[in-house]
Amino acid sequence: MPAILQPRLLQLPTKILGKQCVLRPYRSGDGRAKFEAVNEDLADLSYWMAWPERHRSVEDSENYAREMAGKWITRDALILGVFSLDEKTLLGGCGFHGFDWTVPSLEIGWYLRKSARGQGIATEAVSLCCTLAFDHMKVNRVWGSCDALNTRSAKLFERIGFAREAHLRGERRDHRGNVRDSFVYGMLARDWASQRDAT
Repeated sequence: MPAILQPRLLQLPTKILGKQCVLRPYRSGDGRAKFEAVNEDLADLSYWMAWPERHRSVEDSENYAREMAGKWITRDALILGVFSLDEKTLLGGCGFHGFDWTVPSLEIGWYLRKSARGQGIATEAVSLCCTLAFDHMKVNRVWGSCDALNTRSAKLFERIGFAREAHLRGERRDHRGNVRDSFVYGMLARDWASQRDAT
């Protein structure tokens, strides 16, 4: 795969339709939906990640939505809302950050509100993001990491076809001050293509 020399010129879809959800960039006015999704079970999301604590008001979440809308345009972050098919409910978020356009390589992340879990929505959303990365953007690698105790995220990576590439022991301190292990997962374009051809 060639390097992506001018990522801001990438032509990307403004909406990705799945069977259970729609992925689209955040836009002005999405703050209330974001706030409601994050705060449905703030304690659960906050156990694994620090960022939910920054959504203490609708205004906080609206600020985030507008920031991500701007970063989508400049390709400084490619974060998508995961919406219900009618786009009335924000189910979660999924997208890319940590770019290395010379490879090109993208780091993936996601979350899902509690009421949307256990229905295959996260699996579909992450798969749609991989389609965006490999089929539309023509990247060479998508990777991500999760806490070694976050079995739900680890299983999702594996269900989609990511390979566990590393178990990093005691490699970080979480937002509560605890030293934690991380799993690193990766998928290459050739893995994605062979997996798609096999189905």
